[in-house]
Amino acid sequence: MVAAMDLGPEDKQRVEEQVLRLVAELRTRPTQEKEDALGLQIATMPSAEREYVTTVLLRMLGKDRP
Repeated sequence: MVAAMDLGPEDKQRVEEQVLRLVAELRTRPTQEKEDALGLQIATMPSAEREYVTTVLLRMLGKDRP
């Protein structure tokens, strides 16, 4: 199994961009369908990428805090 720390910089950048795009789409007009699609896309990612999604989301939360 490949851990999130084993992802290369390009992979991390790609995952981060994908998560940011998905969250931006969800925030624009939140619907249950969009939320479900986001969860499904994350669930079907390879395990290393799924693990890195947590890091990306935590960073986003940190930026949103005052």
